[in-house]
Amino acid sequence: MSILIGIVDDKQVNRTTIKEKLLKYPEVELVIEAKNGEDFLEQLKEQTPDRKPQVVLMDLEMPVMDGIQTLTVASPANPAIKFIVLTVFEDNEKIFEAIKAGAHGYLLKDEKALNIIEAINQVLEYDGMPMSPVIARRAMEMLKQTGSLPAGENNKTAGDEILSEREMDILKELATGKSYKAIGEKLFISHFTVRKHVSNIYNKLHVDTRVQVINVAQKNKWV
Repeated sequence: MSILIGIVDDKQVNRTTIKEKLLKYPEVELVIEAKNGEDFLEQLKEQTPDRKPQVVLMDLEMPVMDGIQTLTVASPANPAIKFIVLTVFEDNEKIFEAIKAGAHGYLLKDEKALNIIEAINQVLEYDGMPMSPVIARRAMEMLKQTGSLPAGENNKTAGDEILSEREMDILKELATGKSYKAIGEKLFISHFTVRKHVSNIYNKLHVDTRVQVINVAQKNKWV
């Protein structure tokens, strides 16, 4: 039985290298190849349930929609998909952000094909969290820091990057179950304006229902 794989990386040469590493294994089938997070989410919508990737190898630094933003949206909205970060970054802040956003593993791009395949099998068969050795050491160092966050913009969330301040306000009200009219009255805007903002929120988070948008918000602790 095939293992359905997705690859998300903005550089064609990187995508080609990853494909060459993996497609030598007959059990691997590539179903999505995307150049950024937005491209991935759009392609994901087009897949039938039985053709959605089981594992997605995700780069971090990409234009339009980067890996952290993509994980923040895609992981809670697609709980059956396992996301493994495959990147050149090994700093503490990137590791922390990726794990917090929903990554199931974190590998460096210079990993051998066999190690990537083993990581894919680990997340599928054992719900493991495979990491390159250098990443595992850094993760242990973070745990020893008594829960302190890595240096950086600790109070900034991926939601701040994806949604505007007004959209975040409306998202919080949506999560309470309020109608568009009630939200408009509280925020002193018309319900038509609320509807437009909600449409933008759905588009940015690549979801179709209020339940989905609330799941994403709650998973990421935006509400």
